[in-house]
Amino acid sequence: MSIAKRAPAGSSRRASAIQILSLGWPMFIGQLAVMANGIIDTAMAGHLSATDLAAVAIGASVFYTVYVGLMGALQAISPIAAQHFGGNRPLEVGDTWRQGQWMALALLGPGLIAMCFPQPLLWIAAAPEAVNDRAMLYLNALAFGLPAALWFRAFTTLNIAVSRPRVVMAINLLGPVCKVPLNLLFIGGWDGIPALGIPGLSPMGGAGCGVAPAVMYWVSAVIGWLMLRRSSFYRPFAMHGLGWLKWPALKELMRMGLPIGGTYLIDVSAFNMVTLMVARLGTETVGGHAIVSNVAAALYMLPLALSGAAGVLSAQQLGAADPAAARRIGWHGIQLVVGLAILTAIAVFALREPLAHAYTSNPEVARVAVSLLALVSAYHVFDAMQCTVAFALRAWKVTVAPMVIFAVSLWGVGLGAGWGLAFGLGMGVAGFWIAAVAAVALAGLSLMVLFERVARRQIDATTR
Repeated sequence: MSIAKRAPAGSSRRASAIQILSLGWPMFIGQLAVMANGIIDTAMAGHLSATDLAAVAIGASVFYTVYVGLMGALQAISPIAAQHFGGNRPLEVGDTWRQGQWMALALLGPGLIAMCFPQPLLWIAAAPEAVNDRAMLYLNALAFGLPAALWFRAFTTLNIAVSRPRVVMAINLLGPVCKVPLNLLFIGGWDGIPALGIPGLSPMGGAGCGVAPAVMYWVSAVIGWLMLRRSSFYRPFAMHGLGWLKWPALKELMRMGLPIGGTYLIDVSAFNMVTLMVARLGTETVGGHAIVSNVAAALYMLPLALSGAAGVLSAQQLGAADPAAARRIGWHGIQLVVGLAILTAIAVFALREPLAHAYTSNPEVARVAVSLLALVSAYHVFDAMQCTVAFALRAWKVTVAPMVIFAVSLWGVGLGAGWGLAFGLGMGVAGFWIAAVAAVALAGLSLMVLFERVARRQIDATTR
């Protein structure tokens, strides 16, 4: 059986958009399904109590700060495997996958330590003891699922690289279906719905929301493993078994993956550090901020999916030695994603009040959320921009410079200026969001300049 071929590059915006949307929509549905788990947790915890909502918000901030950094490192599998796939080198695709598993094993230890001993991060939040206790239980449950989560992330990046995202979409759709009943087993009921309960187990409140994703990570990993074993599509890649550690291939993954992981960590840590610092402003403010953070993260799923699709298509063209087509798809992807983000931002601004009240019945929490959703609309446009350009650069294996740009923008402007606006000028949580808008705008525009320079340099080198 021969390896499936990459699609030829489209020369017009319309042709590129069709290719990006065709590859990106299953990724979007799958990512939205993952995000739905967080939305369900926020909604269910929010209807339990402000304490439960704050515990889930803080616990999720710690988890995603840790997990997204690890997940980002594994993202290196995608552009490397996509270039091999585009160049019709199936055995190298399999080698990339196996070395990716070795990298996942190396990342597991630090991840477990950070999740099982999160006290330094919880200390930053300065939250009440009841909130911290439930956040700890939430994180302990999620730590159980971390090994499976990392393996499944490697499986996800591989399938995206070989233009097979529907496999991951189908598996991810299981999560929201199982989420509510699994939550009810542990949290102790919700809005008049009695807890299903497990004999001998006391209700965990909002902390019980961490059990369901841990279970689903293992279910997803088992399904993915069975597919690798039984599907004929994967046979040309010779992917069975862990194989021997190959330092040159692993070194390439680490050279790309560690800066990508660092970029993800900078992004998410800046975002979630705000949640921890906002905890000083009171439970209702934390709840309102948690709602708008959840909305912003849900909105990010479409740019993330389409950016990943455009990046994979660009990497496949680079693997086929066509940098001009790779650059063209990259720019068409940027235009498509930013255009859609502007339309989405307009809709969010218009619907900010019903959105806030859909999340919570607490009027003070809703008031905070409504006031912040206007800023989220502007944030989304620039966040979509930086996401698309970052993925375009990864296709060209450029990862260190973007990490530096993100560090300066998000930590320097986002956190530094945000702290000054929030506490120095007394603007409260709105100060952090104003600074966040400025930070992602700076990052996106800087990455655009870098992308054009990188692409032009390689095109010029191939035409000499």
